[in-house]
Amino acid sequence: MNITAVIILYNSDIKSSETIQSLLNTQKKNINLNIIIWNNGPKQLEINECKEFESIFNKQNVQISIYENTNNIALSKIYNFFIIKENFDFFSILDQDSILASDFFQNILLNNTFDIIIPFIYSANWRTKEKSLCYPIYAQSEKLLDKATFEMGEIESIASGLTISHKLINYLFQTKTQIFNESYALYAIDTCFFIDLKKLNNTNFKGLCIGKINHSLNFNLHNQAQISPTRKLEMDYSKILNKLLYENKTSIKVLLYILRKFVRKEYSLNVFLKLSRCLIAKKHPRCYKPIKARRLL
Repeated sequence: MNITAVIILYNSDIKSSETIQSLLNTQKKNINLNIIIWNNGPKQLEINECKEFESIFNKQNVQISIYENTNNIALSKIYNFFIIKENFDFFSILDQDSILASDFFQNILLNNTFDIIIPFIYSANWRTKEKSLCYPIYAQSEKLLDKATFEMGEIESIASGLTISHKLINYLFQTKTQIFNESYALYAIDTCFFIDLKKLNNTNFKGLCIGKINHSLNFNLHNQAQISPTRKLEMDYSKILNKLLYENKTSIKVLLYILRKFVRKEYSLNVFLKLSRCLIAKKHPRCYKPIKARRLL
């Protein structure tokens, strides 16, 4: 079986990635594993470190390629780029700070009749201080998934650990040009992907939740004071786009929503102007950046 896994690095070198370190300890029997590392900036990777990890992966019979663009390209564009470029039976997305269980890839191999395969996601400080189950959840609900199999559009989860079959990707390309919505750059890319699957709820495509990963969600969702201004802005970009593209709100209604927030001093003038530009363009500002990268290995 051919599995391509894309790992996005940001403000990290290769050896500091918990994902890459745990991936080295995963079981890879009967799998042709192709690892793609994309450095999204802001610092360049050291070529010696790249070669070091190339040697480590090659000893495990794992193919590796490393790309770099330090301009913080929209993640949706990166995912779509490699979906089109690579040959695979299954395509996996991994963030840099996910700790994979040793059976992560074996779970894909042994359940290859499913088209969406995701792990249970555990994290500390998301809803509780303890490391607890956070995803997947039922769509439009805070209720955690309480079964193994699910219908298309029934659940939502995060991108890290998401695995998609080539068969499903080919089917989706019959009706859309992008698997991941390129109006989004960071937050809500994964949510929108799962929402779009609702159109397939009467098909034979099925999903499976199996295994687990420990993932750093970095902040408590319900503690607004803990969320940095930069992260808040990124979340607000997604809120604006969701209202326009998925909640069918008119541009006037969304503009009034932003204006009310500004009048109540919930938004600074700078944030108000940035969100207004996002509203007019109907895309995240980073989505204008072209998908270009230097291949290091």
